[in-house]
Amino acid sequence: MPDQDDWSLKEYAEGCQRWFFRKNLAPSIPPRHRDYGFIAYLTFAYTPRDESGLPFFDDEEILYKLEDVELDTLEAGGLAVQVAAATKNGIKDFLFYTRDPQQFLARAERFRTQYPQFKVGCEIVPDSQWSHYEEFP
Repeated sequence: MPDQDDWSLKEYAEGCQRWFFRKNLAPSIPPRHRDYGFIAYLTFAYTPRDESGLPFFDDEEILYKLEDVELDTLEAGGLAVQVAAATKNGIKDFLFYTRDPQQFLARAERFRTQYPQFKVGCEIVPDSQWSHYEEFP
């Protein structure tokens, strides 16, 4: 996982369900940078281990490794910067701001075949004011 000193962690619970939100408090690109006007949600859907909505431990280890090592390819060459991660209800979202949505999608596409145990999706929308980042817990 990224250096925890620069990330916040929020945990929420409702009944048996648990949600975890991590936010990059010091992204390498300053918030609202004019060249990074698109938010990208890279989503990995998994089968929850129980009513908590959290992944099985094997899947959790894979998702940690993925974030530690493999998501760097999405940031390479200044294409994007990871700003957050969320785990809840059978979903692990990695949030990035990117300067080139098409190139980001092209790089992210490999995760679909590389991780067949997850349903992988990617949604990118304009957000030049970084409102998603500002509203993230």
